[in-house]
Amino acid sequence: MDLIKHLETARAVMETSFQLQSRSMTGTAAFRSHMDHTRQAIQESRELLKRLRQRYREDMAQVLEDEDDVAPMRISGFDADVLRSAFQNLVRDADVPECQWRVVAECLVREFVGCEQIEAGLLDWITKK
Repeated sequence: MDLIKHLETARAVMETSFQLQSRSMTGTAAFRSHMDHTRQAIQESRELLKRLRQRYREDMAQVLEDEDDVAPMRISGFDADVLRSAFQNLVRDADVPECQWRVVAECLVREFVGCEQIEAGLLDWITKK
């Protein structure tokens, strides 16, 4: 009787071991499949980003070519808020005197939009306390 119980226990242990091994192989296969899918998604994202950058470069080149015929470049409200926040941090961190604020704001906006003409109202708003 002891021998039968030991054999049944051994069979149960072996069966459980095989099931665990099977689940482990299935889990490994699923993990590899997920990793492949993730790698593919990352690659597609990189390609999309490359296309967007190229389209942006082409659009900017077209704007520069047609500079005389194009209306002034517009800055969104969000971009203006970002510029103002960057300006405030720059002035605070660099301890820029108030008499130079407008020049700093002008340089910051020029760097952002990439053109020489800047609306005075935008500079006034950025430098406002």
